[in-house]
Amino acid sequence: MRLTDEQREAVRSDSNVMLTACPGSGKTRVVVAKLSKLLDEVRGTPRRIACITYTNAAVHEIERRLRGDMQAGDEVLYYVCTIHSFCLNHIFRQYCHLIKGFQAGFRVLTPESQEFEDVVRGICAKFDVPAQFSDRRDFFEHLRIDIDGRPVGANGPCAGLDDKMARSYWAELGSRGLIDFATIIYYSYLLIQRRQEIRRYVSAKFAWFVVDEFQDTTDLQVGLLGLIANARRTQFFLVGDPYQSIFGFAGARPELADEFATRVEAQTDLQLSGNFRSSPTVVAHANRLFQRSPPMTSAGDAQQYTEAPRWVYGGTPFEAVSDYFLPALEELSIPLGDSAILARTWYTLLPIANQLREYGVSVVGPGARPYRRARVFAPLAESVCGYTVERDPSTIRSIERTLFNTLLEITGRPDFRIFSYCGRVVLFKLLGVAKTLYEEHMSAAHWLTTAAGRFSQILIDDDLLPKQAEHVFSASVAEMIDDMSKRGVDIANLTVGDIGMYAYPERALKLSTIHNAKGREFGAVAIIDLHDGVIPHWRAQTAAEVLEEKRLFYVGVTRAKRLLLYVTHPNKYDRGPSRFLSDLGVSGIAF
Repeated sequence: MRLTDEQREAVRSDSNVMLTACPGSGKTRVVVAKLSKLLDEVRGTPRRIACITYTNAAVHEIERRLRGDMQAGDEVLYYVCTIHSFCLNHIFRQYCHLIKGFQAGFRVLTPESQEFEDVVRGICAKFDVPAQFSDRRDFFEHLRIDIDGRPVGANGPCAGLDDKMARSYWAELGSRGLIDFATIIYYSYLLIQRRQEIRRYVSAKFAWFVVDEFQDTTDLQVGLLGLIANARRTQFFLVGDPYQSIFGFAGARPELADEFATRVEAQTDLQLSGNFRSSPTVVAHANRLFQRSPPMTSAGDAQQYTEAPRWVYGGTPFEAVSDYFLPALEELSIPLGDSAILARTWYTLLPIANQLREYGVSVVGPGARPYRRARVFAPLAESVCGYTVERDPSTIRSIERTLFNTLLEITGRPDFRIFSYCGRVVLFKLLGVAKTLYEEHMSAAHWLTTAAGRFSQILIDDDLLPKQAEHVFSASVAEMIDDMSKRGVDIANLTVGDIGMYAYPERALKLSTIHNAKGREFGAVAIIDLHDGVIPHWRAQTAAEVLEEKRLFYVGVTRAKRLLLYVTHPNKYDRGPSRFLSDLGVSGIAF
């Protein structure tokens, strides 16, 4: 694996390290190289390596890259997972019987499930929250617990959510035998804090923790890692960037990373300063926002791009995208699937998603899916449709996970037979049926209806789905079609490829909040609704809060490789352009 001098020095260090990595610096490559080196150290020993990263997408990417450097049997030597998955599988699941209320087991509540939506709506109704609030699922999805057991999330995406609502939400989960990601981490922390034998077990098992995006580690997660560190049997390789710390509403603070690094006596003078993602002009804008030492520089192929970022104002965000952004993509030959529209909040993206879809542009993201993602059959249908159209063997594992999660949601029981040889046989039966139906040139609605019945029968015949659940998929499809009818979707002309696009959206324009775009990159980026009161948010009053807002803008800017467009427009609050635009010295173009 080819590494720069900066990357190689970080990988070779044998001490605890906190590596500062600028945007686009190849930190995933460094993480994979470090894991490969550590595999050599633990091979032949009973110890393991834990790699903690922020998203499931990052988990899959690290696993994909690491497979090329593995030897036979290495797959049992490491775990690449999110902090939620680590706590669930290595602490909570094994010791939940020690916590009151979980002696009889539990089910994990995911934000994609229908039950999550039902609980959220019930809590909002209980507290007389306006209907539009109950539709904002991220208020509850981003709810967290701090190290003292208090709900956090009063600002940012969770603005307006008070302690009573949060505690009522968790009480409702408990009454249903459910647990969410936030409480998994909290109870795991309590278990490892109060039970010395658990602390010893975890520290003895893991020789190393490799932690990505460490700047966004919360007080609770730092507390948990600190208890493991106290045993002095585990080493830490931490990768992060204080200038990209944007999850303060979830309890993350850059200073927590510094305090932990000091606690474990980590080497902190190693940095990655070369940005292999963004053009010199984009990097120049980023450096105007935050001057790093050493300064961030454009490196590699990105240096060849010369297009200057643009600021357009007037009209509507849709007009800015249709009149400036889309023509620029065509002019520069940037694929639609390598482009993104970013905004502070998802509800800003909803109208533009509808307008772009009506304009004939394929989009994925908030408001783009013509039905609710929470419909039980939707994730499985999307992944299978995507495979049916693209036939990419590398997606089989993802479809397995989707099938596992779908059956878990229906039955409430994890069935690990999905990942066995027999499970793979069942999966290919489903894919075979999907292919046959696709070749019959069915519309998406007809395909969904027919596939729901055929899939149910296969899963029942192979004892993976109970007989009493045989109509669950069909009912879900009916809900999906009803959703599409209410949104005015041309159902008759909706294709199987249109459904599959949401599982493998490589050809569609991405719509995303800046928070959710963290860790991603695009050939072209348009950041819309760049107004004071939005970025920075009007709730940001203190210097620290405004600084985090500036970091959020910085993250948005540094997602772009080549083309970067800032968009402002007349609005009902008469908000002017974001104060951060003035830091960039960019002139606007009226339209």
